[in-house]
Amino acid sequence: MDRDRIPELIELASSPAGLANAQDIAAKALEAGGFPKFPTNACAATLSALLRLSGIDVPMTLGAGMLAEILDRDRQWQRIDIGDQQPGDVGVTIDKGGRPGADHIYLVIERLDADAMLIADNQEPVLHERSAKGRTRTDYFLRATEDA
Repeated sequence: MDRDRIPELIELASSPAGLANAQDIAAKALEAGGFPKFPTNACAATLSALLRLSGIDVPMTLGAGMLAEILDRDRQWQRIDIGDQQPGDVGVTIDKGGRPGADHIYLVIERLDADAMLIADNQEPVLHERSAKGRTRTDYFLRATEDA
């Protein structure tokens, strides 16, 4: 079950070597798919790699909205409101236009308060702070449940 893998996912993403490995896998997937060079548009690929490396069986996915849909619909992860996020949740940002679907997706490593978190994604080679209500506002979080 996905929920059982969350501690391993958090540990992997918290490790500089683990995050670097996932980002390298993402970069190779983007290159193979003919996408712009990493880190551009690499959030879903990075998170896909982290999920896969921790034993959560998702396909390598290029596109934040598509990965959110896989976790939500196919893997039965539960939607969580802003402010209720916890480590291991996946943040999904609002769609600001362009291609339909989320503009960014990331992994919550540590909740600092109802808004601020330490996260892992494609944008930094280390964990960094993000605000749920920041520049690209988080729309909702996804959480692995006992059924997923």
